[in-house]
Amino acid sequence: MMRHLGRDTRIAEVVRGERAAGRQVEVVPAGADKTESLRLFAEVLGFPSYFGHNLDALADSLTDHVGTRAGEWSLIWDGARGLRASDEATYAAIDDILGDLANDSGVHVTVIDR
Repeated sequence: MMRHLGRDTRIAEVVRGERAAGRQVEVVPAGADKTESLRLFAEVLGFPSYFGHNLDALADSLTDHVGTRAGEWSLIWDGARGLRASDEATYAAIDDILGDLANDSGVHVTVIDR
């Protein structure tokens, strides 16, 4: 499942809702640009040191990360509005990767455009 929430969204309420549904939650903040966004995914999710810092590597590393999770998992990509405004192509590419992750692995993905 993947959903998009708007700028008035309260992150604490989203996290509480996911936890109440029995899911583990990880929140990845969006960066100001592609480089920072990829770095933040790698830092927050603990990608290996050989992470390639490109979109293909993000897709592969997210898939690998799912394999390390026990039980249901929720990924929240927070604050994506700035990236969307400054680099629509990168925003769309990451959004597509997260959509594929949700469809292929059953991860609950929330994109918050605030």
